[in-house]
Amino acid sequence: MTATDDDLPRDLRARRRLDTRYEIHRAALDLFEERGVRETTVAQIADRAGVSSRTFFRYFTSKEQAALPGQRRLFSMIERLDVTGAEPAEILHAIERATEKVVGRGSDPELEEHRRVALLLAAHPELQALAAAQEKALAGRLRERIAEQAAEADPTMVRLLAELAVTVWRTTWDRWGEFAVAGIDRDPVDVYRECRESLRRIVG
Repeated sequence: MTATDDDLPRDLRARRRLDTRYEIHRAALDLFEERGVRETTVAQIADRAGVSSRTFFRYFTSKEQAALPGQRRLFSMIERLDVTGAEPAEILHAIERATEKVVGRGSDPELEEHRRVALLLAAHPELQALAAAQEKALAGRLRERIAEQAAEADPTMVRLLAELAVTVWRTTWDRWGEFAVAGIDRDPVDVYRECRESLRRIVG
């Protein structure tokens, strides 16, 4: 996902690092689409991005990670999350409000990239495994952030809230990807709201 204005690095060197990271990411997507994940090598990705294999490993630990560099917006949201109450409903609403701001609107320039990633995830189990690992890291960090701000909250409740929040995020993009693959144009925020409401109907 594209970084928000608040996330963009201010110094030139940091911006260049971000540009290099993005070029490697785009090269990985291109090659995975052309050749498949197993048939693509790190050297090929590096060459397509115009960098050395050594530079590649400064940014990513594997070729799979280059295609799925992590949910930057959600990680950023978690770091900025402001929880003011300790009740489950208060915490959940705070997470939902913050998440809705970073899901992205229909005009988001990276939605075409999301379509590409959705297709790759559907076709390659090795990418699905990495996505699951990233979601586990997201849930763990969200759990820590809630606990930091609501120290009196029940740990089991905190864990469940974090897992639910990440599940809704993942389901939103899974559903949006299904719509995109089917040629149906949907606003990601609307899909997020629908997933959120579906969860409420399930849990009561």
